Amino acid sequence: LKFWINLCSLPPELPSTYSCAMARDEENAKWIPPERIEDLYKAADGNSFTGINRPTAGPQNESLLPRGEARFQLYSLATPNGWKVGILLEELGIAYDAHVINIGSGDQFSSGFVGASPNSKIPAAVDFEGPGGEPMALMEG
Repeated sequence: LKFWINLCSLPPELPSTYSCAMARDEENAKWIPPERIEDLYKAADGNSFTGINRPTAGPQNESLLPRGEARFQLYSLATPNGWKVGILLEELGIAYDAHVINIGSGDQFSSGFVGASPNSKIPAAVDFEGPGGEPMALMEG
């Protein structure tokens, strides 16, 4: 509820398509979405997640993934889903190198990460000695 209330109290220079009806008390606050998603993005400019959650696909910057010495490279973050692959690899005794993908700063939108995980979600991994000796990307599905 607080998120919507904060959006409702934004400055009056917002586009006319952005409107918000808000009662005096927080329990009755009501948020009316803008007609165009672009207006919502403009209203949220300056927010720490402004550049991350956009309705676009593909890489947002050019950057290669780091690569260690092991054939298996894990790209993730210490989140519940991020830990699962690391736990699996440890249990199976598979050598791997782990690399941090900071989803708070948008690392998942680098060209290297999108090449390994087109949906830009962690965890992702690359087996550099996959079938036929070719690299094979493994990603969250």
